[in-house]
Amino acid sequence: MMKNIPALLSLAVLMTLPAWSQERKSSHVVPMSTFTRNHRFVTVSGDPTKAGALYVIRIHSEAGYIIMPHTHPEDEHITVLKGTWELGMGERFNPNALETMEMGGYGLVGKKMAHFAFSKTDAVVQVHGIGPFTTTWVTPNYELTDKGVLLSTSANLPGTPTSTVPSDCFALKLGAHARGALGEGVIVGAQCTPGQLTQYRIEKANGELFWIQQPALTTP
Repeated sequence: MMKNIPALLSLAVLMTLPAWSQERKSSHVVPMSTFTRNHRFVTVSGDPTKAGALYVIRIHSEAGYIIMPHTHPEDEHITVLKGTWELGMGERFNPNALETMEMGGYGLVGKKMAHFAFSKTDAVVQVHGIGPFTTTWVTPNYELTDKGVLLSTSANLPGTPTSTVPSDCFALKLGAHARGALGEGVIVGAQCTPGQLTQYRIEKANGELFWIQQPALTTP
């Protein structure tokens, strides 16, 4: 009986080869995405909108952009693929609570935990977890756009047009020239979280985009 063991093992290996080959054929490699002007989010695999489903997504953040405090219904696993990104915990944005994540760095945010982030440079982060991946702002924010001011409660939903805007939100208008630490250009957008901060999106003459907070911004 012992003499038949090598033959049985060889047969077992051969029986697994077709499945292994099929698995190799179904695998795929996803290159780094090239994000266009207003292209922030791409799904790599799975379905981030489906409850209980595994997903992998990539998010692009322009230099200087602050992601204000928000929550997710499930754990969020974050890996930095490009640039320098910073992550902090809390219901109010606090630059002193930020922890730096360089390329390859990993962060875990527990479900329903309020957190925020800062893109120190132009950055791409990869997020994976179990859906649904929804983002709810701790404090609704106002967005200054070419369609007027929108009130936003979630990053997953379009903002609602509003004519009631806190007086401390937008001191500058779209099209105004502005200058900051990352350069100078024209204001093409802005976001305001009342009682915390306003940040402006600036487009340089060469088309590059960056963000800067209101106190650090100057006008010619």
